[in-house]
Amino acid sequence: MNEAPAFNRLGIGWQIGVPSGWGTYGVNLSVELVRRGLTPELFFRARSINLMPDQLQALEGSLARQPEWFAAYQRGDVDLEFPMLHALGDRLDFPDMMNGIKGRPNVGVVFFESATIPQKNLAAAQNFALIITGSSWNTAVLRDYGLANVRNCPQGIDPSVFAPIQKTDKKNNRFSGRFAVFSGGKLEYRKGQDIVVAAFKIFHQRHADAILVSAWHNPWPEAAKGIGISHHVSAVPSVDSTGHLDVSRWLYDCGLPPGAFIDLGPMANVEMAKVLHEVDLAVFPNRCEGGTNLVAMESMACGVPVILSANTGHLDLIQPDNCYTLDLQIPIDEVTGRRDLEGWGESSIDELVTKMEAAYQDREDAARRGAAAGTYMIGWGWKDKVGRLINAVSEFC
Repeated sequence: MNEAPAFNRLGIGWQIGVPSGWGTYGVNLSVELVRRGLTPELFFRARSINLMPDQLQALEGSLARQPEWFAAYQRGDVDLEFPMLHALGDRLDFPDMMNGIKGRPNVGVVFFESATIPQKNLAAAQNFALIITGSSWNTAVLRDYGLANVRNCPQGIDPSVFAPIQKTDKKNNRFSGRFAVFSGGKLEYRKGQDIVVAAFKIFHQRHADAILVSAWHNPWPEAAKGIGISHHVSAVPSVDSTGHLDVSRWLYDCGLPPGAFIDLGPMANVEMAKVLHEVDLAVFPNRCEGGTNLVAMESMACGVPVILSANTGHLDLIQPDNCYTLDLQIPIDEVTGRRDLEGWGESSIDELVTKMEAAYQDREDAARRGAAAGTYMIGWGWKDKVGRLINAVSEFC
């Protein structure tokens, strides 16, 4: 279905440009709308947005109008003549402060991690003409609850930025002579960085040339301390004098020797491709992904061999031979007795080490998997994924 959309303007009800998945999603969604001749109306934006020149040019008009829309939001009771995308939180939470913005229709967008949805939130979800989910797992959970107005529209990647490069183009590699293992995503228990650390300690003892390259900045440092509940690590991340997570200190406190790791700190999304083009492997033993894990998608799009936990949103990325999979998934809800963690999986450290070893020992097979991943992700460009969202919203206009 590629009919003309039933609208020419689309409201976006979350903060674009923040250093998070939502921020990146908002920017790329808005840019693709403009490329299609549609107008994104932005209600919220980060104070400072790191955009590429073509993105800035595309969003110039929308960014100029954003203060007017924000002022209207502050006054309350905004009645729009076009669809409005509302960001829903975990468990389908919808903040009361957003009730004043009414689209025609209202559309919810969600990437939830808890499969336990309160009855009041399920009832409130009926007020949305449509709920867009970021993964097949999210879609299945909501349909199991009886919601029919659900469409799976995963996020995408920018193929002009995240794409494989030839080996001959890998000049001045900062990790030259090392086997660089990348791990990205904000530092928190759900993302499984404790599993990465525990596995890499074993791997580095075998291979002194290995180096862990982390991009684990978390804009909400306090949330990172939750990783301390893991029995895989012996330390809790601290905050440095600048207010940022001191990831290097944490890795050292967890037993990794100096020289075995490098923390990249806060990075703009547009800078990530340069790093991915220089690494040998990317590992994602995440316990849960409500979406499809943007950092994993970008790694695959760059042709990096990846190791993915076979659970939740990751399942949408896994194809035969396009990655290494962590198939042993202990159901965390059954082990902990927490129903809200239904669907979450605990990966095996031993299996992760085994898959890292396979990538290290057989570089040709690893390269084949990386190439297959790059080919697979061609179909995950923002053009295709935003087109899918536009079609879904048009159904309900």
